[in-house]
Amino acid sequence: MIGGGRGGPALAVVLACALAVGCERKPEGGGGGGKAVPVASGAVDTHRDGVSADEVLLGEPAAFTGPSAALGIEMWRGASAAFAVANEAGGVQGRKIRLLVADDAYDAEKAAAAVVKLVEQDVFAIFGGVGTPTIVRALPVIRKFFAENGLFYFANFTGAQPQRTPPSFEAVFNLRASYYQETKAMVDAFVAAGKKKIGTFVQDDAYGTDGRSGVEKALADHGLSLVVDTRYPRGQKFDASTNEQVGILRTAGVDAVVAIGSYQACGAFIRDAREAGWNVPVHDVSFVGADQLLALLLSEEQRTKKKIAVNIVNTQVVPYYADRSIPAVVLYQAAIERYHPDVPPGVSDGSYHPAQKYSFGSLEGYLSAQAFLAVLEKAGRDLTRKGFYAAAERMGQFDLGVGAPAELSATRHQVLEKVWFTYATPDGWKPTENPAPLIK
Repeated sequence: MIGGGRGGPALAVVLACALAVGCERKPEGGGGGGKAVPVASGAVDTHRDGVSADEVLLGEPAAFTGPSAALGIEMWRGASAAFAVANEAGGVQGRKIRLLVADDAYDAEKAAAAVVKLVEQDVFAIFGGVGTPTIVRALPVIRKFFAENGLFYFANFTGAQPQRTPPSFEAVFNLRASYYQETKAMVDAFVAAGKKKIGTFVQDDAYGTDGRSGVEKALADHGLSLVVDTRYPRGQKFDASTNEQVGILRTAGVDAVVAIGSYQACGAFIRDAREAGWNVPVHDVSFVGADQLLALLLSEEQRTKKKIAVNIVNTQVVPYYADRSIPAVVLYQAAIERYHPDVPPGVSDGSYHPAQKYSFGSLEGYLSAQAFLAVLEKAGRDLTRKGFYAAAERMGQFDLGVGAPAELSATRHQVLEKVWFTYATPDGWKPTENPAPLIK
């Protein structure tokens, strides 16, 4: 309950402010000072702002339960493997990384509380959460603590705009390309394939709104407009019908669909479209959970003996996790093989266990951790939040081993901008440089 433990009353006020989306101060000093979070009475304060002589604490608020649990668990798996490699080698500047977790179940109403729970544990930074509606509710908390003591967010699993633009830009560092970049890449490919009547199937929240805006912006670049938009409620499961949305899009005559959602609802949409005899090409952005999406569709194919997983192109913000020509993928696979991360202890509800070793989500978690470690190394032994922040903005271009430029600066808080394409096959996702010839 908010109010107990470290700094409870003060943090309860912060949470109340976050829920009201207000009560923030202007950042001081480009990353804040060194004000420590209070510890519980009788506790030994061995950390200051998440840093001790031999450890750095990070906090990950994410979906570890519920219908989107795979997204948070996979992100955690990859980050855990990367940090385990670094820790076994002695850590960074003599400090090991410990990753604490808090479940928000991909529920916007729980997002701020999950961040506060981690702040109460005196973490150095908030790392690797999941989702747009959740980060939108978490950002007021982050901005307040950024202004007061330099707490920042590093590598949230979303391509949404709010953390990429003022007033939150300063307090957040992103790994991945934005949804605007993903949807532009796919709309360009659709238009190149002769598909110009585009409709959308989106989650009815901040995530869906952001993705749809990206589609509209990309279409405008071609002198086109969105034909029709359909929506579904966040948390919808695979067994729910999307026949109404399929009918609306089909009646409107769309010849391509961009889906902005999570794997269960988007899988249901593809299933219902194919069962209705509509083979329209469907694009999903990276957040969908591509591996979980395809697993659902291939399982449905086995059950019904009908072809469902066809004419699907997904954009990704990390390379294909089986492409061993990419140095980072080789290291990622080795880390997963060595440490076998499964699910974070103490938070899973048992609804999701990894069905395969590798995934786009866990590779993103791994690369997010690697980017964090690179900045941590540059920040040096005399580590503070302010020092880390300054080191991040001095990084310039650096190599993450993905075959695409990585860069951070005072004006660029997004490490990668490249968008990769994949398409669905009975044997899993396959990469392609140009999806236009594959679109039917």
